[in-house]
Amino acid sequence: MTDSRLSRTAAAFETAFGAAPTLFVQAPGRVNLIGEHTDYNGGLV
Repeated sequence: MTDSRLSRTAAAFETAFGAAPTLFVQAPGRVNLIGEHTDYNGGLV
């Protein structure tokens, strides 16, 4: 992430939660938060 992107993200987090974030984490790929299964589809949706 770029420095400006981190700064904007930290500012938005602090506005929403009233405290600065303790760490930033990033990972490549896709995160499925609603439980769809992609393993039987070769990982493609």
